[in-house]
Amino acid sequence: MRFIHLLSFVVIMAGLSYTAQAQYITPGNSLSLSLDDLVSSSDGVVTGADGIYQVNGALTISATDTVRINQEALIRVASGIRLEFEGTLISDPIEGKVHFTAIDTTNSAANFKGFRFSDSPANLMRNTIVSYGGGLQLISSEAIFEYCTFRHNGSSNVSAVITYSSCSPVIRYCYFIENARSAIGSGANVSGSPHIMYNILIHNTTDNSNRPQINLGPGASDSLYIVGNYIEGHYDMAGGIGLSNLLATGSTKAVVRNNYIVGNRYGYAQIGNNIAAFIADNHLIDNNIQNQPNLGGSGLNFQASGTGNTAIVRRNLITGNLWGVTLQGTANADFGTESDQGGNVFYDNGNSGSIYALYNNTPIDVTAIGNYWGTNDPDEAEDFIFHQPDQADLGLVTYQPILSLEPVINLFLFAVADNPQLGTDIYGEINQDELTIEVVVPGGTDLSNLIPQIGLDFGVISEPQGGVSTDFTDPVEYIIHTPHGEQATYTVTASIETLTYDLSFEIMDINGTTVPDASITLNGTTYPSGTYVFENLLPGLYSFAIAHPAYNIYESEVEIIDQSVQLTIELIPLSYTVTFEVEDENGTIIPDAVITFDGTTYDAGVYSFENVFPGTYTYSVEKVSYESVHGTAEVVDQHLTILIEMQLINSIEETYNQIKLYPNPVNQEAVIKIPNASNTLLKIVDLQGRELLRTSFSGSQYILSVSELVSGPYMLILTSDSKEYVKILYKE
Repeated sequence: MRFIHLLSFVVIMAGLSYTAQAQYITPGNSLSLSLDDLVSSSDGVVTGADGIYQVNGALTISATDTVRINQEALIRVASGIRLEFEGTLISDPIEGKVHFTAIDTTNSAANFKGFRFSDSPANLMRNTIVSYGGGLQLISSEAIFEYCTFRHNGSSNVSAVITYSSCSPVIRYCYFIENARSAIGSGANVSGSPHIMYNILIHNTTDNSNRPQINLGPGASDSLYIVGNYIEGHYDMAGGIGLSNLLATGSTKAVVRNNYIVGNRYGYAQIGNNIAAFIADNHLIDNNIQNQPNLGGSGLNFQASGTGNTAIVRRNLITGNLWGVTLQGTANADFGTESDQGGNVFYDNGNSGSIYALYNNTPIDVTAIGNYWGTNDPDEAEDFIFHQPDQADLGLVTYQPILSLEPVINLFLFAVADNPQLGTDIYGEINQDELTIEVVVPGGTDLSNLIPQIGLDFGVISEPQGGVSTDFTDPVEYIIHTPHGEQATYTVTASIETLTYDLSFEIMDINGTTVPDASITLNGTTYPSGTYVFENLLPGLYSFAIAHPAYNIYESEVEIIDQSVQLTIELIPLSYTVTFEVEDENGTIIPDAVITFDGTTYDAGVYSFENVFPGTYTYSVEKVSYESVHGTAEVVDQHLTILIEMQLINSIEETYNQIKLYPNPVNQEAVIKIPNASNTLLKIVDLQGRELLRTSFSGSQYILSVSELVSGPYMLILTSDSKEYVKILYKE
């Protein structure tokens, strides 16, 4: 029997515009206007003061004029009013949020009509909330949206919260929650290449229309990016991501990676011609909520009637969908070759009692080498792939050799971040032949309360899970199994090491002369001056500080592993402080730039450098979306303050990293691995934009405790080596 899988979603036809009789139009004299300026000049169109304002009639910001909102503000807009910008909007409060909303939020008919930007340059919305509006329309207008929240918006203005035409907005670190239609969209007959990165989209398309939460038309000449987003569905007509080029407009190039797409009508649909996509490292889970396999339910779907609907698909987890992957018409995707194997994991995708990992409903041959199909048996994998052997006029899927999953523990770890009683991370010694793991912990460790982390291959499951407090007084068994049912039982035995070691210090000044009377604080305990030897220390990581009235305090850490340690410390005489004040061209303070001073790159927001000797020092100041600033500083005989003005830029390059976060979803603890990292700043932000955790760590690995977080999605923001990375973390 031939299954015909039809999947469609509504697209927008651009070209229509709305014109209203303006009640106030700014002069267009290159003015920089605050909300208070609009109150004083608009003859009642804008009223209010002290952070609370109201727009009572139509408002147009003319070309060359700019509205700047740099303080926390609530702006209520009258029903049916659309804010028109031919000039520029900068909504970027130093503290708090700017909130645009309707005067009357009790029913959708009273919503304000949203925003329209037409030939409007250099717009910026940061830390801004938009609710109960009709959406934002961008026409040939570049804009950046960062750390914004869009919630409960309707469609009286456009058919997506942000609709763009002939432009390429940057949309990142934002929240789109329970909006009437798509979160982000564009028309079928216009082009643009947005950067949609690290956003959280939850339960959009509340009108249950046939639209995905991200609904994009054709791309512009450069690539469009959909990276690092969490997209959770609820309404059974709404899909996850839709990318279309129905009119074969131009040539669309797309990067779709590191997204978590769960519980939608379908996961990702690529429809039309002249589309080339790279789809990698995504989770497409349980996109089956309509439960009508002839109308949707694919993890990935590719449809075309002409030429050029192609994709490279690598390392995706695709499970719980009605169809794993469907190809229709003339679409052609590469799921893995002999030289570049796919690494995709398919299991438990199916409908009507049958498993459909990949359904090739085209006459085109498909390569899909090196994927896991829910089994380690190539013959059984054939049963999960519908192609030429099942129907002669269909293309052949070449899928062997397959990727096999084995029930193997690759890593067993007691991380010091999970186990404060330990002085360092403790790794288990794994015997794969005997299925045993031996872990030796320092003397004094309480074996009845240890939290392990367990490293498994993508798709392999552990029972019990790692990240949970466990009693290791007696050996503990871990059952490891694959989606196809193969399992192995590992026995973990923890024992206590009793060896201790000595730590001694040799302390001198910069001329090599011994300093005999310094005071040492070791792991929080301060010892008498001149005490430089510490005996009977357990293996672990120790922090210490060395103080003397004539010198700067010296602080560091030392790791004792399997032998005594002697440290030679050079104390630095008192010196000066160099402080940077960083702001943008508008005088707004930038709190999180990255400064490289005298060849050393510091964490974002570190603006003060102590213990600087007289001399000349080079520096550079960098921040995403701003031009870098370079210069020199001369320290003579006093503290120095340097004012830096940074210029905003309107495009970003692809953020690509090899950060690993597992397990995810996570119950208690997650392992973060950052190759080649030095110092890293970590933040966790919830759906309301509140920062719940801020910490920093050094090295390439960190164990993150989420035990105090409630269940749900969070944004994990990592800043390392002057770059910012974001992962979506889901707390079970």
